[in-house]
Amino acid sequence: MRHEQIRRLRGPLMGGFAGAIALLLGLWSLASMASSASISASPATARQNDTVTLAGQGFSPGETVAVWITYPDLSVFGVAEITADGDGNFSYPYLPDFLGATFSPTGKYTYTAHGKDSGREVYTSINVNIGAAPGTSTGVKLTATPGRDSQGAYFVIRGSGYGSDEDVAVWLRYPNNTVTDLGRISAGPSGVIEYVLYVTGVPVGHYAFTARGLNSSANGITEFDVTVDDLTVAAGVALLQVGPSPDTQRSLASFAGHGYKPKEIVTIWVTLPDYSTRWIGDVQANASGAFNAVLYLSEQEPVGKRSYTAYGNVSGMRAVASYTLQPGPGNAPLDTPLPPADGICTGSGCF
Repeated sequence: MRHEQIRRLRGPLMGGFAGAIALLLGLWSLASMASSASISASPATARQNDTVTLAGQGFSPGETVAVWITYPDLSVFGVAEITADGDGNFSYPYLPDFLGATFSPTGKYTYTAHGKDSGREVYTSINVNIGAAPGTSTGVKLTATPGRDSQGAYFVIRGSGYGSDEDVAVWLRYPNNTVTDLGRISAGPSGVIEYVLYVTGVPVGHYAFTARGLNSSANGITEFDVTVDDLTVAAGVALLQVGPSPDTQRSLASFAGHGYKPKEIVTIWVTLPDYSTRWIGDVQANASGAFNAVLYLSEQEPVGKRSYTAYGNVSGMRAVASYTLQPGPGNAPLDTPLPPADGICTGSGCF
């Protein structure tokens, strides 16, 4: 009887085991399908202004594939929506500096490709190095002398060795190796140039200023450093709370300030992790000298520790609060009513 009982029990056990195997095979099959997609970027190491080609495989035939890029500072920008071919593949050549910058920042970039029908999501990375540029020409001298006035810091750029009265193109390389075109200036009859460069609010770090004669091709480069400074003179200390901190990109930050004059305009700006500053906007204090505001921090915001400053334009009262932004989509309930506030901001200067 005991042997018969064991034999009778063995049938259900074997059936359950077979079912478990089938389930595991099914899960493996789904995982295999989900991981069948891939994306590559060529070249894997590029220079600024090189064309990068993205190649994707293994998506559903004809589906739309959304592609976005994560910059070295972990800010995120959409690249394109691409339609896969009949085999589920695509090829997309483009310039990394699609945002309109003259040169993209150097560093590591990560691409994400997400199939909108299949849900398949894959990643690949490239490293961008500084682009090739001409060196200093013999006989050209360029210097940068620091100075200061009531508006803030500046450098006086002086150069010699250019052609008489020729047009000279000037541009500035930032610490992250992005480049800003500063336009053209004219050399004097003796080939001398002078340019005043204001650096208030820019990132801290090492800069290079280039001046190139458009007729003579005479090229001058001068380098200098910008350090941290505080140009705001405060009459007293107010209070500012920003939260929650830390939080992720695509979330809401709440501001609560008090200690200002009734009804005065309070200007708010942010100091980013690279110590550059950005004006956020103005908000009016209430009859008690307090205010509440909400700021939306999108995926395009750089991550890291930042500080917000709220300055009363009449009282001169100033408050500073730190905030840490982390990478990620965030889980803020953006489709629910926002908390009571005197202003809501979704970008620079929109309180």
